[in-house]
Amino acid sequence: MCLILDANKYGEFLDPGNTDMEPVRHWIKKNNGKIVYAATEKMQDELSRFQSMKRLFSEYRQAGRLKLFDKEKVKEEENEIRDLLSNDKHIIALAMVSGVKLLISGDKKLQEDFKGIIRGKIYKNKSHKHLLRQDTCP
Repeated sequence: MCLILDANKYGEFLDPGNTDMEPVRHWIKKNNGKIVYAATEKMQDELSRFQSMKRLFSEYRQAGRLKLFDKEKVKEEENEIRDLLSNDKHIIALAMVSGVKLLISGDKKLQEDFKGIIRGKIYKNKSHKHLLRQDTCP
């Protein structure tokens, strides 16, 4: 199973004391969960503000826990998207290209877009750990 991790949750994800993110970190480390990512300009910009996350993504990539998608395909899809509530076309486009239907984000407008357009699920806290399944990535 794969998920998309919105940049607004990087800090919480990196915080070892954050109990809501503990199931996600455990799932990635022990159950072969993966984060999907595309090196689009917006995603690179967001990641550059979190050097610790950038290092972790590098570790995850080497360990096979970060699945990269073609940034050009994501950008093409992003250019086709219209009428979002959020300003996160890059996240919706990544979900469309990757087929991933699980998102971690604190952005309520993005959550609405994701549920409506992608028909996906939102992980908000540890009570949602049942969404972290051992299925393979699409």
